[in-house]
Amino acid sequence: MDGLTLPLVVAGALAVLGAGLLLVTRAVLQVVGVQGDSMTPTYQHGDQLLVLRRGFRRRLRVGAVVVCLPPPGVIIPDGERVARSQLIVKRVAGLPDGMLYVLGDAPQHSMDSRMFGPLTPDLVRGVVVRRLRSERSESSPSASARRDRIGGANGADGTDRAEGPLGRHG
Repeated sequence: MDGLTLPLVVAGALAVLGAGLLLVTRAVLQVVGVQGDSMTPTYQHGDQLLVLRRGFRRRLRVGAVVVCLPPPGVIIPDGERVARSQLIVKRVAGLPDGMLYVLGDAPQHSMDSRMFGPLTPDLVRGVVVRRLRSERSESSPSASARRDRIGGANGADGTDRAEGPLGRHG
């Protein structure tokens, strides 16, 4: 090999490794945007959540926040039309008989298990790991109090939803 070939081989190998790492990361983690108020004060409209998509079953416990689909037959509206995303973000409040009883942190704004009953675990698409970004000021006292808590999303019309492609993946 000449002096130019080795750096090119190394650069190519690093590019392939980086692309592979990106694909694996996307299969395991996903960013989901919060739509609405059902999990306030924990999360607010516009917050970006990091969601663990694979290997999350052991994290399904009371207090965990999940991204899931509503039960069959429950349609999440967005005003007068069906919401683009049918994903919801809720806190696990109970685990009766292998099911998940999920609630919003702001019950007056939340469509949750009080309305549609417990969820089967196969409807869960991931567990929220942390908030990545918020559109509100992170320097406010209320934001500081919420910084390390976990939560979810809700539409302005009282229906819960999140934006992200998790609903398209099994």
